[in-house]
Amino acid sequence: MMRKVIWFWIRLFGKICSQGPYPRCHAHIQKMAGWISQTLVTMNLRKALLQLNMPSDLADVFIGLWEKSVGGSSMISNWDAIRTPDEKNLLRYDRLDTPDSSSVQNALSKYVMCKLNGGLGTGMGCAGPKSSIVVRQGKTFLDLIVEQLVEAGKEYGLKIPLLLMNSFYTHRDTQKILEKFSNDLDIQCFQQNQFPRLDKETGLPLDASRHAGEAWYPPGHGDIYRCLDKLGWLDRLLAQGKEILFVSNADNLGAVLDTKILCHMLANDIPFLMEMTEKTAADVKGGTLCQYNDRLRLLEIAQVPDRHLDEFASDRKFKIFNTNNIWINLLCLKKRLEQGPMDMAVIVNEKSVADKQVIQLETAIGSALEQFSGAVGLVVGRDRFLPVKNTSDLMIAQSDLFVFAKGRPVRNPDRTLAGLPSISLGKEFKMLDDYLRRIPQPPSILDLEELDIEGDVILETDLIFKGKVSILGGKNGLTVSQGSVLENTVLEG
Repeated sequence: MMRKVIWFWIRLFGKICSQGPYPRCHAHIQKMAGWISQTLVTMNLRKALLQLNMPSDLADVFIGLWEKSVGGSSMISNWDAIRTPDEKNLLRYDRLDTPDSSSVQNALSKYVMCKLNGGLGTGMGCAGPKSSIVVRQGKTFLDLIVEQLVEAGKEYGLKIPLLLMNSFYTHRDTQKILEKFSNDLDIQCFQQNQFPRLDKETGLPLDASRHAGEAWYPPGHGDIYRCLDKLGWLDRLLAQGKEILFVSNADNLGAVLDTKILCHMLANDIPFLMEMTEKTAADVKGGTLCQYNDRLRLLEIAQVPDRHLDEFASDRKFKIFNTNNIWINLLCLKKRLEQGPMDMAVIVNEKSVADKQVIQLETAIGSALEQFSGAVGLVVGRDRFLPVKNTSDLMIAQSDLFVFAKGRPVRNPDRTLAGLPSISLGKEFKMLDDYLRRIPQPPSILDLEELDIEGDVILETDLIFKGKVSILGGKNGLTVSQGSVLENTVLEG
């Protein structure tokens, strides 16, 4: 009620000023009205957060994100000022020095791997953490990650630590899964923060009693910096002599330990390194690196004015995109956080929950790049970016395009075509159980360029696909018989 009364008198006074002898006061009155309105909304939001028993320091963080989201556009204001990063800021992997064994041994003693493990496998019809999905020969994402570090530890006589950042969706299940691993590896996990979803209409948190767990969300992987700091992990790691933290998505099979990058980080005192790779048609929406006003920054599609979207999506000006493989110097991170919270771009993510349109305020780990003087990008091969987001990606990972050695995917040398094939599986294959029932054994695709499968289709075993293949189930469905070889063909049921 108080808010409505204040608004009434401000608008009335503003109208009088605009029509009377003081028109220049009108703009100031309107500006004041906006400020008062936002202040009242902030007060109501803070009150609602405290009623949710949100700690006051975390409520401050959330309020800061909200104020930034309504405080102005994050769009690039001067598009012509954007240019490709120079060689000092954008390195190439093939030009890095190959370290000797003693340098590797020393570097690994300062290394920690962290996997972003907050995602569920619901997109493929699985309950629980996505990292628990079986990828190859009965091994899950997490099994393969552990195998990589155990094997590297055996080679160099070290125990390489693994950190998992879970969300409230995955934390409990992940803790149970970790019980199966022996003490050969130091595995620790922590749960990131959870923030309330805001009703888009009222700007206030959803009613938790009505929406239960859907009233909350994990605020993006940019939350890692606060978690490392406030949960004490940063100080513990530094006390153990750890200096370099490598962070990547748990579902990226290509994000393996790389001693060449690790040694380069240490030898050149690089505070922050972001792995980039060459853009393909499938990566048009991925963030890229640019220099803007002589500063290196991550450019996301949400920051691009509409008239420049086609230019952003093409590979003519922006030839690389962010893999979300991030290397952080922990000493530099500690120094930066001692100066205060990091000023990171806010991502406003709109979703639907039941009958409500809601917004989530998130941050991305890569946006911290601008917080570190001397941060660089590194152009790496496509083999370091093998995410599994759907069953089409899973089919590639399970196929003969790769062999797995010590938990690492290795490109099959018998594949002579450049890049990976384009695979599109229809809605009948979206859920993992349906995919496994319809494709009990992935076909050989060493010579495949494109594969499109739609409708009621079942693939029997020992198949070979070459060139461009399209299989359409039609009205009656279609089964591709065992041992079939399909090359540059269209099959219809």
